[in-house]
Amino acid sequence: EREARERERETMMGAFSASSSLSLSLSLSSSRDVKHRRGCNVAVVKRNFGERRRDQKQILICNNGRRRLERRRLKTTTVYAKVTTSSSSSSSSSENVKRGETTQSLNNAKRGKILLEKWSQKTQSFAELATVPLLAVTLPQILLNQQNIVQGNSHLLAGISYEGYACGCLGNLLLLSYFSAIDEPAGRNIQAIGVVNTVFLLSQLFFTGNCGDLNLATYGACVSVALFGVFSAYFKKQMFSDPTERENAYALYERALGVVGYTFVPYILSHALFKTSTEVSQMLALGAFAIISLRCANDYFGWSEKKNVNFFALEQFMKVKWQTLMGWTATLLFSLLPIAQISTSTTDPSNIASLSLVAVVLGGAGNALMFARAWHIRDWCWSLGSFGGSAVGSWGVLLTMFNYGHKQVSWGVFAALSALYWGWVAFVMWYDDQCKKKANI
Repeated sequence: EREARERERETMMGAFSASSSLSLSLSLSSSRDVKHRRGCNVAVVKRNFGERRRDQKQILICNNGRRRLERRRLKTTTVYAKVTTSSSSSSSSSENVKRGETTQSLNNAKRGKILLEKWSQKTQSFAELATVPLLAVTLPQILLNQQNIVQGNSHLLAGISYEGYACGCLGNLLLLSYFSAIDEPAGRNIQAIGVVNTVFLLSQLFFTGNCGDLNLATYGACVSVALFGVFSAYFKKQMFSDPTERENAYALYERALGVVGYTFVPYILSHALFKTSTEVSQMLALGAFAIISLRCANDYFGWSEKKNVNFFALEQFMKVKWQTLMGWTATLLFSLLPIAQISTSTTDPSNIASLSLVAVVLGGAGNALMFARAWHIRDWCWSLGSFGGSAVGSWGVLLTMFNYGHKQVSWGVFAALSALYWGWVAFVMWYDDQCKKKANI
């Protein structure tokens, strides 16, 4: 029993020593683990702290770099902003200047157009006002003729040349068709009044037996054509309801009038200007008649439109409108016919006594007023006619009256009328050019 107890005791002591050694070993291992864990934790903490410090340094470095970059960007952006603001301000200022210039130019153009419109209206008024002096040129002669007829002194009308008034009426009819074609009411009214006055004056001469060998049939035909031209210029639509019939009738009238005018104007001008013989003037008239007849045939058959027909120098003549052709024919008549009066006055100064200063001044005033309208619309046919009628037919005749000592034309009168006329022509040309420049035309 004792041995058994000792064995139990030894076994218990062995177990205790084993358990104690085990616990000691466990405690030692646990303390080591704890220390190891603590060391690991410290190392991790140190490592984390170091990484954090490193990250913080990197962050600081990055932040500093960003700040530097931002500062640089700010500097560049401020400089760029300054440059852009300065450039934008300069561009905006230049744009504003351009806009101001464009608006100013537009305003100037508007003002110029308004000024040009007013000047156009004034030239129209001048052309309408020209009716008064041009009417006063023939009206005193008509009244004087009527007074002589009433008093029984019809033989006094024999000194009036009916050929000159007949040529004037022909020119008025040609210009009446021309102004009707270009739709110029002032010129049309003046020519219509001229036709009516001349027909009335020629009627006075015819019924008093002062028209030579002219018979009643010829007189009636001429008067009928003249009155048809006047009425057709105003009442063309009322006279013919059918447009085709109206167009054919008026075309026939224009061609007949154009043939007569184009044939007789060379005859009149050659005989009056160059004092040619009757045979030479007749040959010129015959040649003009052949050319104008060829033009009529071309209008009917259409030769100029075919390629196999060549009229050489007459090709452009075949394309000219009839109204333009008649206008230029009358212009040459009225512009060059006063040269015959000037040559007659210089050859025989005694003829100057029969000239009326009032009639010369009135004719020049009417043509000068019409020149403003003709020059404004740049109608060269009308411009040449009005300028030729005033410069040659009035001022040129006035010059001969002054040179040969006409009692009504002194130095003061001639100088005043010359300054007034040429000053008016210069003013019209200058002011019209200024108005068109301001309107950008």
